[in-house]
Amino acid sequence: MPDQSDAAQAAAETQQMLVECRALLADDHFVYISGDHGSGWVDKDAIFVDLQRVRQLTQLLAAAVRDLKTEILCGPATGGLIVAQWTAYELGLPAVFAEHTQPRTSQQLRGEFTFHRGYDRLVTGRRVLVVDDVVNTGLSVRQTVAAVQAAGGEVVAAAALVHRGNVDAAGLSVPEYRYLMEYDIPDWTAAECPLCRAGVPVNTRYAHGQDYLDAQQQRAADA
Repeated sequence: MPDQSDAAQAAAETQQMLVECRALLADDHFVYISGDHGSGWVDKDAIFVDLQRVRQLTQLLAAAVRDLKTEILCGPATGGLIVAQWTAYELGLPAVFAEHTQPRTSQQLRGEFTFHRGYDRLVTGRRVLVVDDVVNTGLSVRQTVAAVQAAGGEVVAAAALVHRGNVDAAGLSVPEYRYLMEYDIPDWTAAECPLCRAGVPVNTRYAHGQDYLDAQQQRAADA
């Protein structure tokens, strides 16, 4: 595990890169993939268009997880896929990814993450590091962990570029959880969301706001 000074330096470098590309969004109304709401979001698209930045961030993440004796990395598509592949490259390891099931139900913003393309066979009996870009409520990581375990893989840890501060290792169903920086913003269920009560419109450009509104319309039509 990296020492505290290395971790602090990695956090500072990560934050600087995200500020420079304007990836840290705040003071708005966002919907996360879990269906929970919050006032902040990390715009992953602003990060991933610059491959030099992606490489710098994943070099930092690779340094933070190098001691874990991982055999293969797995990320939830799409953002986690990118981070897992670049981090795996830095570690000299293979990488696979989990995808949403189709079709999704009207009760979900997206279907659960499962393996396709025969990737389940590649994690069987191996030590797996589950990697994501940003952990908000942890739903994507938990579903990816479940997919790895169902395929017979051993999840040794989870890792992410950014931790939103709302879940720990136990909440992710992993023995250990590492990340480069924390961006601590509260979230709420839709029923408890103060932004909804205040009439703040859901942001449909970022996060999963449009999916949320579409699902609401579908449920209303089915009622």
